[in-house]
Amino acid sequence: MNAPALTREEGLGLALAALGHAALVWVLVTAKPPEALPPVERISVTLSEEVGAVSTSPDPTANPAPDTGPELGEPAPAPEPVRAPQPQFSAVPPPRPAPAAKAPPKPPQQAVKTPAKTPPAKGGASVLDPNFGKGITGGTGKDKTPAASKASAQVVASWDSFIKSKVLNRWNSCPVSGLDTNKLRASVRFTLSTTGGILSIEEPVITGVTDANSAQVRPFRDCAIRAIKLAAPFTGMPVEFYDQWKPRKLNFSK
Repeated sequence: MNAPALTREEGLGLALAALGHAALVWVLVTAKPPEALPPVERISVTLSEEVGAVSTSPDPTANPAPDTGPELGEPAPAPEPVRAPQPQFSAVPPPRPAPAAKAPPKPPQQAVKTPAKTPPAKGGASVLDPNFGKGITGGTGKDKTPAASKASAQVVASWDSFIKSKVLNRWNSCPVSGLDTNKLRASVRFTLSTTGGILSIEEPVITGVTDANSAQVRPFRDCAIRAIKLAAPFTGMPVEFYDQWKPRKLNFSK
């Protein structure tokens, strides 16, 4: 039995379908594979602080002895050496003097009490006040080296590292990224209390702004302030050097 012949429309549709399948196969064969995504850029974070080394006492924890009172006047002159008299010799012995007449005995006198002699003052100088010479109140130890008024460079470096490590942990969690974000810099000054808390934070100074990263300036600024606030309080700081670590400055970058 013969199959029915296709109409003109059916033949045309079948031809178009075959042509479409052929075109699809050609596109799949000749199409280029998609380009691989660029690797995610790793962000390096830096915090810096401008702190200079200072001169210090040889022993920052010395317990000083009381200061003694100053002495006034010129130093006492050095005693002149005393020369022993040279003996003189003569060939002829000198004549003996005639015995002197005995003086009549003196009448007995009543004993006179003499006041006790006070020790002579130190020559060439005088103490301002006898009580002042015992020392000024405040020093209770016996160390001759006074206590340090400023921390050594090693001590300064230790608390700088402590503060920056706490702030860095908070700064790393700030979600700031995008084009030219690595060019942004934030310089933040803040003040600490004696217990390590935040007394005040100044408005950050932002640099490195471009057209590409201008939208990230505000989040960058807010993240810097947030990192400092969340890292506080900085407990365990040496109270005796509070004037040195009270003002702080940190520089932020991504």
